Amino acid sequence: MLKGALIAFVIMLAAIPIPIAHFILIPLGPFIGGFFGGGIAKADKEKIIVFAAIVAGLMLLPVLFVFSIWMIFGIEEIMGFQSSIVIIVFALLIPYTWFGTMLGALVSYAIRKNQE
Repeated sequence: MLKGALIAFVIMLAAIPIPIAHFILIPLGPFIGGFFGGGIAKADKEKIIVFAAIVAGLMLLPVLFVFSIWMIFGIEEIMGFQSSIVIIVFALLIPYTWFGTMLGALVSYAIRKNQE
């Protein structure tokens, strides 16, 4: 399951630097990551929520990194935005990641179940 969660996390992060992905893939990144990662992890209906929680936990790492830089160095602005707003947006990414990954893994599970 950890292998699938790591693949889902990498898919979401890999979509960030691609210019066209900013408009298409980033909002769908958790769903796409959950779809492929859930298929690799073979997450069934009992494990889908746990799988999504693992991926959301991995997404917590960059959030904590930015927060720690903010606290240690006292940065007032991050890329022209007030750092407190950036932290709030990052904190909202965690439930968004969990929900999108859960939906992607659920669709992946439904397709695998129908193929059997």
